[in-house]
Amino acid sequence: MNTLVLAPTTLPAAPPVEFIEAAAAASFDGIGLLLNASPGLPFHPVAGNPPMIREIKRRVADLGLKVHDILSFYLQADTDVTAYQAPLELGAELGAKYALTIGDDPDWPRMRDNFVRLCDMAAPLGISASVEFVPRRLLANLPQVLRLFAETARPNVCLCIDPLHVTRSGATAADLRKLDRRLVPYVQLCDGILQPGEPDPGGIGRTAPELRCMPGDGVLPLREILGAVPADIPISVEVPFEESARLTPRDWTKLVAQKTRGFLAGIGRG
Repeated sequence: MNTLVLAPTTLPAAPPVEFIEAAAAASFDGIGLLLNASPGLPFHPVAGNPPMIREIKRRVADLGLKVHDILSFYLQADTDVTAYQAPLELGAELGAKYALTIGDDPDWPRMRDNFVRLCDMAAPLGISASVEFVPRRLLANLPQVLRLFAETARPNVCLCIDPLHVTRSGATAADLRKLDRRLVPYVQLCDGILQPGEPDPGGIGRTAPELRCMPGDGVLPLREILGAVPADIPISVEVPFEESARLTPRDWTKLVAQKTRGFLAGIGRG
């Protein structure tokens, strides 16, 4: 049975303690934590706030959760990688093993060099840079990420496989099966809706950026994608809260867990 991790982007507006308690109430095994601001997402600063850090540690320990990864480390044109030291150190202190990294810099050499700096900062902390390719960002697809890994030659790198981005970028389960297993220590899970004509990587800028839904409620080839990655790796579940569902954030999280476990059981992963 796979370890289930609740991605913080499932409850993007929730303060850290509320998010932790919601994950525990839904019987998730672990959590991701938003320790660094991400474009377009609410942010509740934690690094540099000792009372909040103490409370997070206490709640994580009391509720039996593990911190899996920390978000989000964007490599953009104006990124100062040294600013990532504090959240990385805090992530390591909390037990995180992965720092979710997204590339969005038009200058490839600069993005590559910043990635090297990020990896070298994270390595002594026992953290790997987990790169998520996102079709509407500049590091948009699997071949680009593999090129980045080859050019930087850092050992503490891996992929964050997101089914929506895999499908929208034009990648396939066959592409995932060719990957070195070391590069896929976990996988994200959501379902999604494609726009007419998708997958069409050339038209990503003209389509809605995020169309996620519960596992089994969309059209993504989830069975094939999960079948192409190691069977026993943790699964990070990312289904953003919908106010239209008329549920509390905690009840939404419970529904996400229920739907995810039901889907996984239905494909022989439960």
